[in-house]
Amino acid sequence: MSKKKGHWGDCSFCGRYKLTTREHIFPRGIYPLSSATSKVQRITIPDCTACNSGTSDDDAHFRNVMSVAGDATDAVQELWEGPIRRGFAQIDGRRRALDMFAIMRPAPDAGPERYRIFPAEDERILRSVRKIVRGLSRYHNLSPVVADGQVFADVQREEIPEQTLAGFEIGTTDSDICAYAFLSLGGVDGMLSAWVLQFFGRTNFLAMICADEQTRITKFGK
Repeated sequence: MSKKKGHWGDCSFCGRYKLTTREHIFPRGIYPLSSATSKVQRITIPDCTACNSGTSDDDAHFRNVMSVAGDATDAVQELWEGPIRRGFAQIDGRRRALDMFAIMRPAPDAGPERYRIFPAEDERILRSVRKIVRGLSRYHNLSPVVADGQVFADVQREEIPEQTLAGFEIGTTDSDICAYAFLSLGGVDGMLSAWVLQFFGRTNFLAMICADEQTRITKFGK
């Protein structure tokens, strides 16, 4: 959360008129020091203390998991040599490492003693993705307030046809750290918008914002 002085306004997550501050939509922790002035990293929305409390642990976990969910990049390497390594040296470092190992599986096709991590098996990761999408929906004036239960999120499991992607609007992106595109669906068939997000140039998620939680359950079964 930003350290700026709070202002009264509508919280982006609960919609209540409360004292709010500016929160970064994308966790600041996924940005290495060399990218600290990124335009995407500085995208913020207003939220209240209650909605923003207790997310720092999820943000650190999200950074750690995304950093190993694919090949190493320059940005990932910088994170590992800095905040990630320092985090593992803290008093809760062992717990953070175990949180990552819990969603790793042996990958014999990649070589002996090699593992792959599966972000979609971790509700904390999907919750972080849903919160990012909820914040982006507010930022782009698509839906003023989106509840967590309205959003379906998963890793992208299939290629999206190029003709479909052509209709998406590209958001402000840092291709080496995070990029996203979205499509307004206008409430047709209970769907408000579709989102594609990519982290560190190689880990993709698909998200859908539904009109309500029941529509999400009906269409996606979870």
